[in-house]
Parts: sequence; C-alpha cells; structure tokens
Amino acid sequence: MRTLPVAAVVALLGLTACGACEPDKHPPPAASASASATVSVTIPAIASHVPHNTPPPKLACRVIALDGEAHIETPAVDGGTTPLLLQGLAPTEAWIALAKGARVIARDPKTTRETTFHGPARVRACVDFSEESWVASGSFESSVGSGEAPGNEEWVVTPQGIVRYTAAQVAVEVKPHEADVTLTSGVAFAWQPSAAGDAGSPPGDAGKTLEEGWSRVPTGKSKLGAAHDEPASATLDRCVALSATARDLASQVMAKGGATGSTITQQVTARRLARAACAVATLRVNALPPADAAPLLRPLSDANNAWSGLPAAAP
Repeated sequence: MRTLPVAAVVALLGLTACGACEPDKHPPPAASASASATVSVTIPAIASHVPHNTPPPKLACRVIALDGEAHIETPAVDGGTTPLLLQGLAPTEAWIALAKGARVIARDPKTTRETTFHGPARVRACVDFSEESWVASGSFESSVGSGEAPGNEEWVVTPQGIVRYTAAQVAVEVKPHEADVTLTSGVAFAWQPSAAGDAGSPPGDAGKTLEEGWSRVPTGKSKLGAAHDEPASATLDRCVALSATARDLASQVMAKGGATGSTITQQVTARRLARAACAVATLRVNALPPADAAPLLRPLSDANNAWSGLPAAAP
C-alpha cells in the first residue's frame, strides 16, 4: 500500500478541521521536498454578522382606519396640506388636522397598540416613532387589549399635562383651557405642571396623591387643570430646570465609584419628570406661530438633549 507523505497528511487534516476558519493572511511556507502533490484550496469569504449594537429600525405607525376628512399639515407644500391616506404611514413630525366628525386610528408596528383620535382635532400620532400621542385639541381614546405589555407605556401629551398608561381604557378630550380625562378601566397616571414651577402638582382633580410627581387618575371622569393659561416660555423654563436636574443626577450616577441607590432612584424620577415637562413645552412651542416659536426652539432642543442624552462620566 502506498503511504502519503507526512506533510500531505498534515495539510489535509488541517483543511478538514478548519474549513470555515478565517484564511491565513501570512505567506505560505515553502513546499516540502517530500511532498509528492500540490493541493490548492480556495476558501470562500464569510459574510460578517450585523453588529450587536446596531439600533433597531424606526417604524412609523400605520393608519388602519380613517373616517371623514383628515389631512397632514405641510406648510412647505403649496396649499399647506396633504391628505392623510388609509393604510398609509402616520407622519412622525407633522400635525394631523381632523374635521368635525372625523376619526383616525393609528397602529404601532412594534407593539400593535392602537390609538384613536376624534375630530375636530389637531394631533400627532406616534411622535418621533415612539408610543407618544400629542393632542393640541380634540379627543384621544385608547384601545383595550392592544400593545399591553410591561414597559409598553403610552403617553398622551396635552397643553394641560400628560396622561400615561400601560393597560387601560382611557379617553382624553382637550378643550381650550382644560382637558377631561375619563378612565373606564385599568390604571393611569397624570402629570400636571404647577403655576409655582415645581415638579408638578394637581391643579385639576385628576388624582390628588402624588407618586414621584405623578398622580393616579381616579376611575370615572376628572380634569387636567388650567396650567395651559401660562405662556409657552414658562413651560419651557420648567423643562430647562428639570432637565438640568436630571442631567446632574445622571453625571453622579456615571461617576467613578458609582452612586448610591438613593441617587439612582432620584435620577430615574427626575428624568421622567423632565421628559414630561419637556413634552408639554415642546407641544406648546410647536403650536405657536413660527415667528413666536423661533427664539424658543434652541433652548428647547438643548433641554431635550440634556435629559435624554448620556453625560460624560464625572471624574
């Protein structure tokens, strides 16, 4: 029986054991004098995996029901409006105007949560691709059983304050100086800016007991108060102050050596309050005429970046 040279056996074993390995980028060694044959192998390139830190794609909500007249406000387009289309995507950075009697239902593609708006109304659905609805005027209604999972919280932002819930049947009707909140089932919380400028207090009757700046909405009908009457600049000042507090606490949490449990809890609370204050301020500023809103846009953007961003670790 003919015996293969040792060098050939080693080469064949190496190829068999590592057929999927990265190709050796170093030049091959000189051929052994004892080798009786030359083996040529081409190893195909291996497709790289998607990096683990790649952010998930941002998906806009889809309009799954449309009754009556509704259009997208597009000031840059001739005529200033674009029709809202059934089964089309809801705009994430533009207002939707609903005529009297109109109804729009938007569905979040990630959680399948459905939110309903009734006209006459001026609203924004799935703001910035998130589970957040803005209602400058008109009515909002939740859909029970859709998108209800731990961590899937819907925020309903109005000029008078915010209602947030995970699993609840809740309706919010925004009027010129107040908002009616009707909770039929489930649990919801409300945040209302106070005239005194602190974290938040209930000038209306949408709950009296504060839990980390939020009040629990009682079952039945209640109101968000009249803080809407304060100028937009005052809501911005509150947003800026709370954002600075949240960022300072975040710096302490990220400091070398870590932070106490109390500091971490304070940071989480401050961040949620800053988000609430800045959401109301952003809605109020965006509802102003462009000339009035212009000087407020930069400080508003800085404040939103302050509470939502990650500061550099403190020394």
